[in-house]
Amino acid sequence: MKTRILFADDEPDIMATIKLLLEVHGFVVTSAYDGDEAYALAQEDKYDLFLLDVLLPKTLGDDLGKLLQRNPRNAKTPIIFLTNLPLEALTGTPDSQKMPIQRDAKGSLYVRKNCSDEELIAAIKFALKK
Repeated sequence: MKTRILFADDEPDIMATIKLLLEVHGFVVTSAYDGDEAYALAQEDKYDLFLLDVLLPKTLGDDLGKLLQRNPRNAKTPIIFLTNLPLEALTGTPDSQKMPIQRDAKGSLYVRKNCSDEELIAAIKFALKK
């Protein structure tokens, strides 16, 4: 069975580009353009991974992640947060570590939107192995 990803981002160009990349790599992608839509979709179906923009309209990605993990159905589903914000501010890592993928103290994965295709796919594979 193919890996199912719920991807939420409000930027149509980013949505189209990343969705195509994920589908080329064999993932089944469901799209949402705001936090409320993503939450509703997550209640209707089971996903293997949530890929969430940090700055989603209606419900921010961080808040959405917390809501999703409160539901026992999604509690163990990995979440990757995608952002253009400085990762250092979100993860608490020093500015000297300007890596495109970082983890915060709680273990959440954050990925820069401008990371390479290979870095995003590697982050997804890493998150799915847990």
